[in-house]
Amino acid sequence: MQETDINTARAGVERTIKAWADAVGRSDVPAIMAHYADDVLAFDAVQALQFKGARAYGEHWKACMEMCPGPMVFQLRDPVIHVAGDFATAYGLIRCGMIDEQGKEQASWMRMTSVYRREGDRWLIEHEHFSAPFDMKSWKAMFDLQPEGNDAVRPIPSGMNTITPHLVCQDAAGAIEFYKKAFGAMEEGRLHAPGGKIAHSCLRIGDATVFLVEETPEWGAVGPKQLKGTPVSIHLYVRDVDAQAKKLEEAGATAVLPVQDMFWGDRYGMYEDPYGHRWSIASHIKDLSLEEVEEAGRKAMASGEMCASQAQAGA
Repeated sequence: MQETDINTARAGVERTIKAWADAVGRSDVPAIMAHYADDVLAFDAVQALQFKGARAYGEHWKACMEMCPGPMVFQLRDPVIHVAGDFATAYGLIRCGMIDEQGKEQASWMRMTSVYRREGDRWLIEHEHFSAPFDMKSWKAMFDLQPEGNDAVRPIPSGMNTITPHLVCQDAAGAIEFYKKAFGAMEEGRLHAPGGKIAHSCLRIGDATVFLVEETPEWGAVGPKQLKGTPVSIHLYVRDVDAQAKKLEEAGATAVLPVQDMFWGDRYGMYEDPYGHRWSIASHIKDLSLEEVEEAGRKAMASGEMCASQAQAGA
């Protein structure tokens, strides 16, 4: 291509990008989809591995707009555009999100790559790819990264979720070994207090972190055995709840509620470990709407099938 042709084509792609971004900023799904080829193949950062065709991708865009009811934040940062014949690519960083009801921006930076195909005097998106880096410990997307670099101390450390259970156990060392056997927990570290008690330990169960400390009454740290029970249960979703129940029983846990199919769409059970902590475990087996769950719950309660433990679990 001649330099003038390349410049003309690049200007056409830039106009398409601007019109597309403006449509997203207005939450105008029909205007957004006007920029895609019918056979678009899209790799978005959420919900599905891929979207084939404009119809499927349009439904996804509609769902995204419904999830972001506030004013949109959609900022493409210095896209790099290359043109070769009837095809072009554009890539760069994009900030996407919305302004919430308190006027606060809820948005994050992601990576974007688009492939354009010229059809007549238009450039249509035939492939689009959004992605975000993920934390290798927690498997969670890292939406707090900034384009200028990642040297700043992160307010939520790598590998940590927003909420972390912190268990007090009599015989913390024994509890750690129990959780390794029962849940396949991996120990990431422990600290000892003078005298040898475990002052802090960190375990990883699946993609979650659990803190664990030795029962120390003089510090105000007492476990469920001392309290003669617990009002708290820790919930785990697992791929095979029956296999997990078997591991718990073999490790020495007691069934509070044996695993069974529940009206809200989970196969579910609850176990108490030897240290007094309760663990509810489940595998999701059926997708139900809120209305369907409410109706099924009414039927379960009316028939007397819902026992006190089930009521607690389903609350």
